[in-house]
Amino acid sequence: MTWRAFIVGLLSVVGISLLDPYTSFNKSYGWNTGGHFPSGAVFLLVFFTVVLNLAVKLIRKGWAFRRSELMLIWCMLIVACVCPCDGMMRRWFPAMAGPAYVARRSDIVWRETSLEAVPESLVLTKQPASLAAQQFFTGRAEGRFPWNQWLAPISRWAVLLIVSYVGIFFFFAVIRRQWVERERLQFPLARVPMEFTAGSGGTGWLPELFSNRAFLVGLIIVAAFRFLRAVPLLLGADAAWALSIPFKEVLQETPLRRLYLEDAPIWWSVIGFAYLVPADVSLSIWFFYLFGRCELLTAHWCGSTLHYGGSWSQLMTWQMTGSYMAFTLGALFMARRHLADVLRKAVGKGRGVDDSDEPVSYAVAFWGFVICALGSVAWFAYYGMKTWVAAALFLMTMSIMLVHARMVAQSGLHSTQLNLVAPNLLNGLGFGRVFTDTGAVLGQMYHGIFVYGSTTLPSVPAIHAFRISEVFQKHRRLLLPALVVSLVVAMAASGWMSLHQAYSEGAANFGDTWGQQVNPGRVFGRAHQLINNPYQYSQAKWVPFGMGVVMTGFVLFMRARFYWWPIQPIGLLVMASWMADRLWLPYMLGWLVKIVLMKFGSGRAVRQARFFFIALILVEAFTSGLSTLVRTITAGNVPGF
Repeated sequence: MTWRAFIVGLLSVVGISLLDPYTSFNKSYGWNTGGHFPSGAVFLLVFFTVVLNLAVKLIRKGWAFRRSELMLIWCMLIVACVCPCDGMMRRWFPAMAGPAYVARRSDIVWRETSLEAVPESLVLTKQPASLAAQQFFTGRAEGRFPWNQWLAPISRWAVLLIVSYVGIFFFFAVIRRQWVERERLQFPLARVPMEFTAGSGGTGWLPELFSNRAFLVGLIIVAAFRFLRAVPLLLGADAAWALSIPFKEVLQETPLRRLYLEDAPIWWSVIGFAYLVPADVSLSIWFFYLFGRCELLTAHWCGSTLHYGGSWSQLMTWQMTGSYMAFTLGALFMARRHLADVLRKAVGKGRGVDDSDEPVSYAVAFWGFVICALGSVAWFAYYGMKTWVAAALFLMTMSIMLVHARMVAQSGLHSTQLNLVAPNLLNGLGFGRVFTDTGAVLGQMYHGIFVYGSTTLPSVPAIHAFRISEVFQKHRRLLLPALVVSLVVAMAASGWMSLHQAYSEGAANFGDTWGQQVNPGRVFGRAHQLINNPYQYSQAKWVPFGMGVVMTGFVLFMRARFYWWPIQPIGLLVMASWMADRLWLPYMLGWLVKIVLMKFGSGRAVRQARFFFIALILVEAFTSGLSTLVRTITAGNVPGF
């Protein structure tokens, strides 16, 4: 870790935070910061590792970026990518300006309930006739935005968001040793950049991976295949060739339509990640997804209405709620000895506990998490939520963060998305006796901004950054401050660009209608239901909930007791979401390739195929970032490739 790496990383954070809102919201291409393996960050990593380092070595080899420096830049980038588009900015500002703008419609029923209940200091305005809210969606001639009206709500929400994010950093600093050293999770999304940058600062012109024949073959084949997929663009087509299996279309008029299968695109990089993880993990992803589809079909045959909506059905929603809670308790139980060591160290009684090689000392991590948790609860209580409800909402949110971090660390899912609505579930589990009017709005806004629909939850880059911290031989304790600075800078830069684009072009003209208009309406619509119908809305479905608890608990028990048990519980946590509908087939293909090689190939073939798939992953992500850069430079005249 060096100052030059930190400065380059910070400049990269500013650049990607300014560029991605512009290309994604305004121009409808980009989205290079979405997911847990953002293509924008991969593009910059490859550029620094190969292009920039090669140019520097031509001058003087000792000046090249070393692996630890490149990994610091990577960690700063993946944390920053939580902010610009699909993470925070897609929902934050629209949630503050959108309610008043949407409430102008005559069919809006929540104008007199949830809009009235929200504290006025937490939204841009509560007046449907507000010019500032209207111009956010329609634009204004001079393009400038009214800072005096935005400053108060932004600063109040920023306090909660930063405290929540930093609390997540502290929590996963506590968890790091358990997952990395004791359970030895694979962390494929961390291992790919770590292996790619190995030897970057050495005497060779390129990193060590370029001396591997399987990796080079993979680069050539995948690059050629990517060019082949782009050939239709040269013939005048609007989009590159993409392979998709039309399950939904084929089954639409058959009794099997109640499987709720969506058309499954073949995402090649996902096949690569599926190969990099143990076969039992990739097996569990597609096996439990298809098991869930059979559950939906069985519910239909039995005359139950719980299957309606497929992945968004009551059956899947409440079953996954039970799975999340059971897995959280199981993960904490497995870590009980480690957590006890952390607690002893934090209170000054753990003299035998060595945390000298940790990126954050146990005392700082533990008390930092406690302070952030209390700060979050106090924020909600100050604005009108019951204290115990605020604490329960915080704990449920942390459960969601833990589960998604575990899913990615263990299974290599490059993107996850939550379709559970935490305040609704909390209301159902509390039999409708949970939220005040203001508390209902606060809970829905927090979940709508922080969690719902996001493919870039902050827990994933946090645990992956701490996993990567082992490459830092010196100044490891400076990693957390670097991550916090990256987060704050990314929030400021992407926030400025998002507001600038909204008031210049009008958010209603963005290609992303879901984030700008649909989500704010849904947030306040759900709050309206919690206020008006707390006992009827989102009633707990105890049978699916119990099924989730029992199935996850059973698989956890069998996995812990019997080494031969072939399935991991991860699949039960992934089985229902927009992403799961599209990831299960690539995981099946990656699992199949690995099983075939393990059965009929040699051990060397299995190891070499791993480098081939690393090349596949890097080429796919790098080309996506390059496509956005080319389209930006050419003002969108070149189609995406």
